[in-house]
Formats: sequence, structure tokens, C-alpha cells
Amino acid sequence: MVCRSVRIDGAFPSPKIMFEHRLFARLLTRFAKPARLNAPTVAFLLLVPSVALAGPKDAAATKLANQAMQTDYVGTQFKKAEQKLKKTIQLCGSSACSYDVVGRLHRDLATVYIGGMNQSAKGKEELKLALAANPELKLDNDLATPELKKAFKAAGGRDAKAADDDKDDADEKSPAANEKTPGDDCVPGAEGCDKEAGAPSEAPAESAPNRVRHNWLSLHFEQDFLVYSATNDVCASNGAATVEAPQYACFQSGSQFGYAGGQDIRPGVGNHVAGGVGLSTSRILLGFDHLIGANFSVGARLGFAFGGGPSTSTGATFLPLHAELRGNYWFGSDPFASTGVRPYVGLSVGIAELDGHVLVEYYDNNGGKGSLDAWRKTGRTFAGLGFGMMIPIAGSSGIVPEVRAMEMLGASSLAFDASLGYAYGF
Repeated sequence: MVCRSVRIDGAFPSPKIMFEHRLFARLLTRFAKPARLNAPTVAFLLLVPSVALAGPKDAAATKLANQAMQTDYVGTQFKKAEQKLKKTIQLCGSSACSYDVVGRLHRDLATVYIGGMNQSAKGKEELKLALAANPELKLDNDLATPELKKAFKAAGGRDAKAADDDKDDADEKSPAANEKTPGDDCVPGAEGCDKEAGAPSEAPAESAPNRVRHNWLSLHFEQDFLVYSATNDVCASNGAATVEAPQYACFQSGSQFGYAGGQDIRPGVGNHVAGGVGLSTSRILLGFDHLIGANFSVGARLGFAFGGGPSTSTGATFLPLHAELRGNYWFGSDPFASTGVRPYVGLSVGIAELDGHVLVEYYDNNGGKGSLDAWRKTGRTFAGLGFGMMIPIAGSSGIVPEVRAMEMLGASSLAFDASLGYAYGF
């Protein structure tokens, strides 16, 4: 009655014990005569094989497997589910769990690999181990994706339907289950039939948790900062016939200073910018990024800047357009399959202008003291190196903070920016 086949690789035996036991139970309950086998005797004969087949760690393993699938997997925490199932398989070892439980653990791990982490090769190996442990194993209909069903069938598994023996037991316990309800035999679309033509008889199984999102739309707010070096003779003086320092234009009451009569600056005193970092323009950007592989993405950002300086006497105006191309490297092993923080480093090039202004004090030739708004204009192209992270807030979205160093080209300047964005994946 009890037989088993042994795997060549020696990983663990592949039993048919449970199948044989179920068959024995059906025969016993159907054909045994009450006069010959009373209820206590039947119960004892059925109970002894079940107890012998149970493993000492079945209950603990089943509890951990339920947590991995019903909490972690359904909550798209695929890495956490994988680690928990692997730990549970180690807990079972070679003999601490029944073959049914071992088969279920490998089946669940295959579900995580194929349905959640898109790692079909690993999933197929786990399905082989699952069926080797329990050839009568079935898939969980609520979690089975088309890819998982296909791999399960290729590994030798049967359709993910209720087992025949379970159905037989249920039929015998509840004879009324075999009775048809009104309308079961009606033809969809016929008169008196409530079913719609072409409608499936059962609702489709709930789809598995979403997979890795390869496309991400994002919205960002960015604040720029300019690095100032110490500069003398920043603003122009009409009396001394001098012009502003490179990249600077000075304004007073909305008009450019230093090119009209009486707009004089005494040389050698004031008219100076100290070194440091100051606020510059702000911008709103719309981004798109596409994953190529597990750790690389390419993308672009487009938007506009505000807070630029006024037009100068030479006709120079602020460029509000911002356009850039980006490439990011994401740290970690398959970071977008995880629900943890995803750090990255990125390179960017693009078109943008950063304007900043500082207050400059000066003395005129009569000894009077005044102040001017000195606007500094940078070049209009840049190259940048940034570091950021995506902090997932759901399976398909995340918060994206980033800091970046930028070298403005043309009118060369060093700048930094800090941004905060929201990204949605699909």
C-alpha cells in the first residue's frame, strides 16, 4: 500500500504515500460494512497514517508560508516573501516537514519568482522540486498567473483545480451539493435565462501582484544654488567709464546702473561680492525614465524655470526653458523588484540658465552710500552629476529626492540643485 520513488540526485524522496492513503480512505469509507468495521475502528485506521505522515515542524512551516504569501506577496513585498520561504525550507530540512508541506513551500517560492519577481528560470526549478515532493500538488488559483500555469504544466503538474478526492469527500458529506440550482442548465441568451451570452460561468481569478514597472512618469520641484567667488568692481561706473564684471549686470529701481550721468562709483571702496553660495532660480520639471535591465535607466526632463534676472542693456534675456537627458545607475540586486529604498547615481546634460543676485554696496564720488542688485547670469548648457533615491510609497509610486552638482558651460559657473519629486510607474 505504501510506496515511494527516490530522486537520483538524493535531494529528498518523492512519495506517493498521501495519494495511496487517500485512495485507501475512499475505498474504506465506501465499501466497508458497518457490521464489520465500526466507527472507532475506521477512525483509527484513517488517523494512524495521517499522524505518521505529519512532520514535527509542519505547523510552524505552514504558518510562515501563509505569512509569506498572504501578507508579503500580496503586498508586493516579493523579496521579503522569497527570504521567508527560503528560511522555512531550511527549517524543514530533509525530514522535519511532511512531503505535502515541502511541496507547498517550493510551489509558493515558484509563485514568487514567476508571478512577482519575473525570474522564470528559478521558478521552474522550484516547480520541479515541488512536484518531486508531492506529485499530486495543485496551484493556488488565486495567485496563479498564466505564466505560472504554463510552467507548472511543463513541469508535469495538473490543472489548478480542486482535487478529485476532496470533491468526493465533499460530495459524501453534503449530498445536497450535487443538486442543481435553478438556471444551471439554461442556455445563455435563451428566453428565461438570466445568464448573458458569452459570459463566463465563473469570475476570473484575481490577478497576481504587479510586476516590476519599467516606465516612470515624474513631477519635480528643483531649487538651484550658485557658487560665487570673491569679485571686485562688480558694477559699472559711468564716471570711471568701467563696465560690470563678467556675468554680472547691476540694477537700481528696475533700471540697469552705471551707464547714465551721475551713476558713479568711487573706485577701491565697496562694489564687491564675497565668495559663497547663494540662491538661484527655481524650476518645475516633468520627467520620464525607462528601465533597461535591472539597474540602468535612461530618461529626460522638460520644464520651465522662474526667478531669472531682468533683461540687460545688451539685450540679454533670461531663458526659462529647461531640457535635459539623463542616465541613472540604481544600486542593489534587482532594486525595482524590492519595496525598499532605491538609491542611484546619475549623469545628465541639457539646456538651462541659472540666474542669481546679490546685494552690492557702493560709494559715489560725493561720499554717498548706495546699494545695487547685482544679477549674475550663467551659460545656457550644463553637465551634471547627481545622487538620489526613490522611496516607494506603494507598489507603483515613490518619492524621489535628489542633489546634483552642475557645471554651467559657456559662461562657466559651478552650481548645485536640490529637487523633490513624485514618480509613478507603469
